[in-house]
Amino acid sequence: MSDTTQTNAMAEIALALAMGFFSIMVLTMVSMGGGMMSQSVKSVLDDDPIALANTVEKNEPDQAKGTSRNVQPENLLIYYKDRFLDHTFKPVDPTRLVGRDKIVLAVDPDLSMSATMQVRKRVSAQDITVVVLNDKWLKALQEAKL
Repeated sequence: MSDTTQTNAMAEIALALAMGFFSIMVLTMVSMGGGMMSQSVKSVLDDDPIALANTVEKNEPDQAKGTSRNVQPENLLIYYKDRFLDHTFKPVDPTRLVGRDKIVLAVDPDLSMSATMQVRKRVSAQDITVVVLNDKWLKALQEAKL
């Protein structure tokens, strides 16, 4: 005589595990939007996907993609060799920048992250963007013998 209750119990456990994994998979697909494509979009993609791709508008590159933007000279603050400088390389007191809307703090690329954060804390303005000095600025600073 065979013991069918033991094999039935194992089959039940395996079935319960399979159902659990299946429900997790379905929930994951729904939360990621896998099952959200409508029938009309499917038919358009099946008919001519190249025509659909050609009609999509192309957005202009935005500021987040690494393009540069112009900074007003009075909003530029340079930190180079332990000194704060303005756009004409004259020394500036960072505590006198309270009334300005947006300050762009340009730092030496060799400055560590922790040192950069310490420098940022010394500037009294609220809205500060930290950038790295490029080669042109570094060359100009070296030529000014600062």
